Amino acid sequence: MLLLAFRNLKSRPLRNALTVAGLAIAVAVLVCLWSFGNGYQRALRSELDRTGVQLMLVPLGCPYDAAARVLKGKTLENSLPESALAEARRDPAVAVAAPMLLVAMPGVEAGRADMWAGVDESSLDLKPWWRVKNGQRWFAKEDSVILGADAAEIELRSPGDRFYSPEAGLRLRVAGVLQRSGTSDDSLFFVPLRTAQGMFHLPGRLTAVAIRLRDPTLLRAASERLQRIPGAQVVTLTEMMGTFLNLVGAVRTLLVSVALVAITISLLSVFNTLLAAVVERTGELSIMRAIGASRLQILRLISTEALLLTGLGSLGGTVLALLVGHGVENLVKRLVPLAPSEPLLWPSATIILQTVGLGVVIGILGSLYPAWRASRLQPAEALKSE
Repeated sequence: MLLLAFRNLKSRPLRNALTVAGLAIAVAVLVCLWSFGNGYQRALRSELDRTGVQLMLVPLGCPYDAAARVLKGKTLENSLPESALAEARRDPAVAVAAPMLLVAMPGVEAGRADMWAGVDESSLDLKPWWRVKNGQRWFAKEDSVILGADAAEIELRSPGDRFYSPEAGLRLRVAGVLQRSGTSDDSLFFVPLRTAQGMFHLPGRLTAVAIRLRDPTLLRAASERLQRIPGAQVVTLTEMMGTFLNLVGAVRTLLVSVALVAITISLLSVFNTLLAAVVERTGELSIMRAIGASRLQILRLISTEALLLTGLGSLGGTVLALLVGHGVENLVKRLVPLAPSEPLLWPSATIILQTVGLGVVIGILGSLYPAWRASRLQPAEALKSE
């Protein structure tokens, strides 16, 4: 039965190939979406937990957008007064309050912007991944700069080298180069906070203050006190993660709906392909009935052909998702907030089995009417075709 079904499919290669290709594309989209959604949640939780930050003080405006931009090493239009840092450090629930000043400077090359980060030594308490590949772990002098792994490769600089920033008009010396961490730190230029404030003419201003509490259970009370700081607002990383996951979930639901439309079209394509094959093979199927094939055998034959079609489509779609998944991931990372830097495409065995199962369901549904119609053919139909 299987060999006969396979031979019948080979007899109409173009039509069947188009049906398989359409289903494969729809399946690949579904695999990528489901895998990306699972990987995004896993990586986001891992990245936020690794920072050890429970709260963040950001300038007035949209708190979640501001916190996301800071965590990804991006600049903000507004800034905080440095007095907010002093008040945060005086709060009894605060264990570490690390200031940062992030400024994007257009590079010499068109289309490139260098991201500078002014920090003080308290930032080391919030960066467990901070490891020096070469040179010193901290700034030797106020005119020192520490380069992220990617920044060092772009600038071709090593510890001890002179570093001139024409955009800021300042000469610095490279104190160290960081090991690659897979975070936004890899692309940053780190300088002492006072140096950054002088470089960018922002005395007494900050982009944000990252806060770790002495006890996470003090979160609510600490948030209420810190919310009273003038010119600042508080955002908790837990709330921000929940907001982003909800946003990504809504976007994913929309995209999955589009993919399901594509699956429905594939179902109709399978239905049309099988029905056309049954109509074209009326004489052949009637002869099979005339020489003793039962209705159940005819039904099984058409159903087997449908399962072969959808099985090939599901398998092809899974392989296609694995091949193009990296490119899809890079595209989606640009569209979602706080996209973690680690790989997000996570095609688990469960997702692959669910997708293959969906292909089987499509095959069964698409073959119901064509198989029923083929099984109802009478042997006398063979004489009519003659």
